[in-house]
Amino acid sequence: MLKKVIQYLVIIIIGGGFMFYVFKDQNWNELWEKIATANLWWLSLGLLISVFSHWLRAYRAVLMYDAMDYKIKTSHSFYAVLIGYMMNYFIPRAGEVARCASLNKSDNLPIEKSLGSVVTERIFDLIIMLFLLGLVFLIQFNLIWNFIQNAFSNNVNQSSNALPIKWILLTFIVVFVIVAFLFRNKIKSLPIFNKFLSVLKGFTDGLLSIKKVKKPFLFLFLSISIWFCYILMMYFCFFSLHSTENLNFAACLTVFAIGTIGVALPAPGAGAGTFHYFISQSLLLFGVSIADGVAYATLIHGAQMIVLILLGLISSLILFIKNK
Repeated sequence: MLKKVIQYLVIIIIGGGFMFYVFKDQNWNELWEKIATANLWWLSLGLLISVFSHWLRAYRAVLMYDAMDYKIKTSHSFYAVLIGYMMNYFIPRAGEVARCASLNKSDNLPIEKSLGSVVTERIFDLIIMLFLLGLVFLIQFNLIWNFIQNAFSNNVNQSSNALPIKWILLTFIVVFVIVAFLFRNKIKSLPIFNKFLSVLKGFTDGLLSIKKVKKPFLFLFLSISIWFCYILMMYFCFFSLHSTENLNFAACLTVFAIGTIGVALPAPGAGAGTFHYFISQSLLLFGVSIADGVAYATLIHGAQMIVLILLGLISSLILFIKNK
């Protein structure tokens, strides 16, 4: 219990720290004015695509359940996904458990079975996310490197005599590899190393579990389509604000890839604070001011939060009525 409390406190502190940093110098009247004048048509289109991606995720999950010989309705899976997203806004990382509990109530799907499928889904999502990050890093190498320097360097305007950060990182990597090689036998005996091997084995088992899916190519297609919808959502939402309406699809890929890091970091409210920081910082690379970047991130995050909480409540009500 104490461990869980500490974990939640750390998550709240991380998110709260990012929220404070992002909004401490913002003019709230200007921020609200920018959001209030947003083009709702483009915003609605982006949100509609986002909801469709959640349906794709629900349908992909049905393929996993079918591989375990459980016949789950796509509609029930969709309700469970929406309930999971809703819960993430209230309790960090609680969405997966809520999603599995929902299916347990509606279709008697054992929670341990559905949790196993969620882990497999997350593994494939991680692979696609890493692929996107690598692709964007290759396409926009200079821009990404500038972002890393601006975001993590203590002194962005380094003098010509200062040691470039890339050489510091390279030196650190080389030293780390040498030390790891010299003390490899001691490292292998460490509990944390065995834990890492256990996680790696679970990761591999999760990848191999796709062989059990009756339609593996459809599973892969849905996995790619989900992330493509995420990107499209962000791209169409660009047109909702004057400050971002002129950005192209390549810029969207870069902003999306960097923003995904913010969502992946532990923070309450499904990335509140971390998402705002990484999105606003990445938009700086394309000439969008911090104030406009924060407005865009706040608009997207806030709109999705409202929609997903409403849809989650509706889904809960539907399943409650169905289950009496």
